This record gives sequence, C-alpha cells and structure tokens, in this order.
Amino acid sequence: MIVRIHLITGLLCSIALLGGCASAVKSCDVFPGEAGCARPSLSAASPQAEVAAAAFLGKAATGDYAKRFLALLAYGELGAMDRANGTGPFGHDRRNIQNRDFQAAYGTLERLARPLGAVQMEPTKGRAVDGHFKDRWRVSRQTLYVDATARPLAPKSFLFSGLQARSVEIVVHQAGDHALDIAGACDGALAIRQGGAMQRLPARAPFRIRLPGGDRSASLFPAQALQRCDLTIRSSLAPAGAALTLLREETADPGSAAFDSLYQRCPVPDPAGMEELDRVFYAGRWLSQTCAMPTGNPRLLRKSRDGFNAKVEALLGMPLADSAIDKADPELPLDFSHAPRLKLIYLSSLEFKADFSGRVIERLIRYHAARGTKVRIMVTDVLEREKDDALLHRLAAEFPNVELQEYRWRADHGAPLDEQISQLHKTHHVKMLATLAEDPRRSRVIIGGRNIHDGFLFHSPVDLSRYPGLQQYGKTDGFSLNYYSNWSDFDIEMSDPATVETLARHLSTLWFRDADTNLSRPFSIPVRAGRVRPQGAARHFISVPYEDGHALEAYFVELIDAAEHHIEIVNPYLNLTPELAEAFDRALARGVRIDIIGRIDLKGDIGGKFLTALNKLFVEKYGDRINIREFKAPDVVLHSKIMMIDERLVTISSVNLNNRSFLHDSENGLMVLDPAFCRRMQPILDDYAAHSKPVDPKVSIPWVYRMLFAQDWVRQAF
Repeated sequence: MIVRIHLITGLLCSIALLGGCASAVKSCDVFPGEAGCARPSLSAASPQAEVAAAAFLGKAATGDYAKRFLALLAYGELGAMDRANGTGPFGHDRRNIQNRDFQAAYGTLERLARPLGAVQMEPTKGRAVDGHFKDRWRVSRQTLYVDATARPLAPKSFLFSGLQARSVEIVVHQAGDHALDIAGACDGALAIRQGGAMQRLPARAPFRIRLPGGDRSASLFPAQALQRCDLTIRSSLAPAGAALTLLREETADPGSAAFDSLYQRCPVPDPAGMEELDRVFYAGRWLSQTCAMPTGNPRLLRKSRDGFNAKVEALLGMPLADSAIDKADPELPLDFSHAPRLKLIYLSSLEFKADFSGRVIERLIRYHAARGTKVRIMVTDVLEREKDDALLHRLAAEFPNVELQEYRWRADHGAPLDEQISQLHKTHHVKMLATLAEDPRRSRVIIGGRNIHDGFLFHSPVDLSRYPGLQQYGKTDGFSLNYYSNWSDFDIEMSDPATVETLARHLSTLWFRDADTNLSRPFSIPVRAGRVRPQGAARHFISVPYEDGHALEAYFVELIDAAEHHIEIVNPYLNLTPELAEAFDRALARGVRIDIIGRIDLKGDIGGKFLTALNKLFVEKYGDRINIREFKAPDVVLHSKIMMIDERLVTISSVNLNNRSFLHDSENGLMVLDPAFCRRMQPILDDYAAHSKPVDPKVSIPWVYRMLFAQDWVRQAF
C-alpha cells in the first residue's frame, strides 16, 4: 500500500501561525509558479514528511480567529489524507497503517483540528465585533478573458488579487477565434507558463505572449512585490493595439481589501435558560455563518415575475412592465434613468443561461460595468453550454472589471473512485444577487432558489430563434443540458443597508477561497456574551460540505432534533442522508408532526426519472408517518426550499433535502428565528399546500432503480 501524506505546512507557514517555516515558502516570494508553492503530496519515504509533522507539534496559532481557522484547515487536511489513503470514513482504520510519518502527521492534525469552544472574549454589550484577517493562506487564481473582437480600444484595467494569498495565478484566457499578441512589462518579478514551459522574468523585463484563436490560455505568476503590469494587446483586427493595465487590487483599491477581509465575533448567549431551538440558532459550528442580523422588512418573492423583477429593479431601478416580459424580446429598450450608482455587484448562481433572462441581466450588468462598477459573477462550469460561455466571456473580455469564476471541483490525485466520479456532479449551488449602491438605501440582496434561467420566468420556452447567440430550449426529459422546465420557486429580498453589506462580505469569503481545494475561511467565530441576547433574528450561512466536515448536515440534524411539535417543509428533492433520516425518525418518535410539500414526479428535471425514483423511495419509507403532499400546478416543477420549525424558525435557502446538498454542493441560505416573520411566511406555505394534493404512500418503483440506489455513491450523486 502506498501511503500518501498531504501536507499543509506551506499553507500554515504562510499564515504565519507556525514558526520556523520561512525556508519552505521563500521561493514563492519570487516565482510563485514554482511547484514548491503548491501543497505537496508526499510518499512516506520523503524526509520532508517527518519534518512537516514535527513542525506541527507544539505550535499554536495566536488570536481567537486564527486558532479557529487553523483548526478548520487541519480538519480539511485530515479529510484529504483520508481520501488519499482510504482511511476513516473511507473504510480503513488508520491505526493499521504501519508508517511512522503518516501516524505522526495524522495525530498532529487531529490535535489541531479539535473543535474549539467559545473563546475567552467578552464582546461589548452583546454586539458583534468585527475584525480583519490579512495573513497569507490560500492559492489565488483568477481568469483574465481576452478576445480580439470584444475588447474596445479604450484603455482598461484588470485588478488581480493577492488578498491573503501565498501565491497568485492569473490565467489569461483567449475567448475568441482570432489570434492575439500580448506584449508588456511589469514592475516586479513575473513567471509565465504556456504550453508546459515556464519563463521567469525580473522586474521591468519585456515579454510577449501569443495566443492562437480558440480557447487557448497562458498563466502569469506575479511575485508578491509586483504591483503593476502595462500590456498592449494586438490582433489582425486591431493592429494598433489596446492598452490593458494589471494592478494589484490590495494596493489599487485598499477599500476592497478591507471589505473582503472582514470577519465577525458572534456573541453567543449563555445556553442556560434558552430553549433548545434558540441554542441551536446561536451556536457556533464549522459552518460559515454571519452573526445575528436584523431582518428589517424583507420582500417575499413568491411569484415568478416578482423574483425576476426584483433582480431587474436592483440593477435598473425599476421593474419591467408585464407587457415587456410578455413580448420576451431580450433586446427590448431599457430605461436607465432611475438606475442606482453601484459600487459592487455580486451575482452567484448555479446557472447563468444565454436566454431572455440571462441576456437582460447581462445587459444590466454591462451598463454598470461601463461605469466602472466592480462585478463578480460565480457560476458552475459543468452546466454552462457554449452559448452561455460566449455571453459571459464576452462580457468579461470587454470589461475587465467584470470578474468571472466558473466553478469546477477536482479530486485529489489518487482519490477513491467515487471521489473521482463526483468531479462530474459537484456544483456551485449558492444563489445570491447583492448590489451595493453609493446611496446605501438603494442596496439590495436577493437569496433563495432561483437561477438565471428562463424556466424560472416563463411557463414554456419562448421563441428566441431571431437571436442565434441565445439558447432555443427543447422540451426534454433525461440527461440533457438543453432541458427546460417551468420552476415554481421562492426568494427573499433584503434592503437594510447593514444587512446587505454583511451578506456581500460573507460571500467574499467564498469568492476568495483557496483555488486548489475550494476551502473558504470562516466568516465568524463564537464568543461568550453572558445572558445578553444579541440583537437581530437572522443568520446567513454558506456551506462547502466537503471542506467543512458536512457542517450543514449537522446543523439541520440539530434543528430537527430541537423541534418540539411541528416541522413544515417545502422541497422538491427528498433523498435524505442517513444522519438526516435518523433525525426524522427521532422527531416522529417523540410526536413531532412533519408536513412536506414536494414534487414526487420530477419529469423535466435533469435525470428526472432517477430523481422521481428517489422521491418514491422516501414516500415508501415515510408515507404512513409523514403528511406528504405533491405540488400539482400544471406543468410546473416545484423548486422552493423552505423549512419552518415550531412556527418560530424558518429557513429560506438553496438547500435541497438530498445527499448532494449536504455532501457535494456548496449552498447558502437564511435562518430567521422570529415568530412574527414565521407568521408572514405562513400564507406562503398555505398557498403551496392549496396547490398540492395528498400522496398515496403505495408507490411502484422499478427494481432496476432499487438496485442502483442500494449503492451509497449512486444515491449521493442525486
């Protein structure tokens, strides 16, 4: 057996939490593209293994936030070691591995990863206290899109981020079909990788990169002293060339660095005297959460057009008229006279499709980008088709202040087969539009379940045949990325300026994640607050389950275990993890009533037949103990994700009740502990119930699906 030891020594050294590691990362300061800057994976025979393990021993992070972050990093590394060696949850007892280096490293990581209790710090009067984390811990990787047909001749600037980064990579991606020549020089050392070769340049040395047309790229690795590169981009279409300046964001825009580096210390009341549901709500955990915030008076976006128009209004300053939406012309005239002046736009979605919805949102973003607004867009790479990519890549190529992250998860080298397969279906499932305006009263944040896709707006595909660059959907059932369903969903819009800013800052922790592992730094840590109850009744969470120890699953289990009399759920996917199933069983055993409104028949969804079979397995198990109703609006697939507990706590999120959401996909949502808000939500739940009917617990499931879903790794993929 080959024993692999995954080391985070370089990672921890660069945070400056462990001592005596300068030599391990010194080369990164000059040429960050070198292999020594990446996290190594070493065999047991390597002499570095014992040194690295010894480096962990007796070392401790300083500061409450740093200690907790170090524990999370160590916890993630334990998971990497288990995956690489098949230990722990992957079957083998690690104590049976007869390797001193492995045991030393594993034992040290276990000590570092021990869950931390509330830190010995008293916040002032029960209020959240902010801090800023500036140490280097992550790999930064950004993409600069270039296209000879898209880039205007006006000079532009691209801000690259070294925030908290031990190494920086800028992937220069050729998005068009015409060859490009890029020439320039930088004020610091630079390494360039292209075609497998590495070129190392001192400060002010001229360089030239040629990118043939058609999805080609090169990587730039700026040294930490590098602040600026001046480039000229030429092509046969623009022989005079266009100027492009690369600037280090922390220097060019220090306000952004302060915005993106924030963390919170969340006051946790003394659990004595608190009800269990309150205790769970305020508790700290591995899950990344904000502190409790005021809910204000949020808008509840039940109708499809309300959900779409809320996004439009946040960007345009006014909604589209029903008549304009009815015409479904993506090039309709837009009146920008009421548009807010925006400083930052965050748009995070599973999908951003090149259809009516996507083109309208893209035009609105384009308007703000032309005025210098910083724009950050996150989508899932595996779900974007050619036309979707073309829409977003052109936007980013024309406006370098529009940054695009196309999420794709990659398994560790040597990971088990199921981990390798999960590369095909792990997705970015965080849904948020946040707009920060110069006038804070015009800032908005929208979260929930909707994606940028016409299926969330129109009952059936609209005719876009006049626009060859946009998607013309087909009605499909099965595995197809050209699928179309009309989705019934739910979003919530918040406009309290402080809450909007906090949610955008929280999303920054995901944006500035480690590019190699997708690990995000936690946004908050718990601190003691005595008996003072913090002000605010809402907390936002972001889950990256394969890096935070399935913390969201543990949170939902705690919430269900805290229920005393009633759980109401609206959710289309009913494929519980074993831990959640056990929590359901415990709730039913103590007499808690559970009502679920779902959509058992998921025809129209990707893999609808498989998903329908999984839902039927849930009905078969719980149909005689849970009141399960099927949403039956004609030709509409339920997509909302709402859970209410004891009429006191409600969850509005992107989280499906399936294995994927708790084991594979990044998720986000809002927890609100407020009976008054639950009373506002009750008519929404009642409306879903009014459009549903009871499900017959006697279901028919083909034997082939029973055999297929008897395999854990198969169930976890859906």
